[in-house]
Amino acid sequence: MKILKFQKNKIYLENDEIIDINRDIKAKYRIKTDGEIGVDEYHNIIYDSALSKSYFLLSKRDYTVRDLLQKLRMKYRRSSAVEGQLQKVVSKLSELGYLDDYSYAESYISAKKSLGRKRIEYELHLKGIDSSTIDSIYGEEETDEKKMISDLLHKVKNKEKDKQVAYFMRRGFKLGDILDVLKGLD
Repeated sequence: MKILKFQKNKIYLENDEIIDINRDIKAKYRIKTDGEIGVDEYHNIIYDSALSKSYFLLSKRDYTVRDLLQKLRMKYRRSSAVEGQLQKVVSKLSELGYLDDYSYAESYISAKKSLGRKRIEYELHLKGIDSSTIDSIYGEEETDEKKMISDLLHKVKNKEKDKQVAYFMRRGFKLGDILDVLKGLD
């Protein structure tokens, strides 16, 4: 592939592809305008660029494997035959311990203490965490949802009963637990 131009930290290739790179990648592959890169070199540049982008993203916040892959796919959607390189990046980051769905789920659950289990499970499923991981975390840590409901009840104590029920349902608590706590108040 021919490099049409090199501007700032971007390589413009003849197939209308644009690749973001950093100085290290530029120096490593000796990238110059009007130069040629082979297919193997192209894949290596994509890999190094995706790895660099991943380190940057992970320095800002934690990601699940699925979230990071989605982010990288959006970044490199114009690149051809890039999926294998992205999978290699994710594998390397998992081996190094930077990507760990289990620890992500643990910290997510502890941060969302005011939500019920069903809501947390739903949100974690959207992030690509499987049910067995969630169940094993909840198995380690027993939560009393009825106590959580009674602790949060002060926020909606002046509302009608159906609005109170709806509030707790949106937060992911079980209907039976909600009704038990509300009956105890009557």
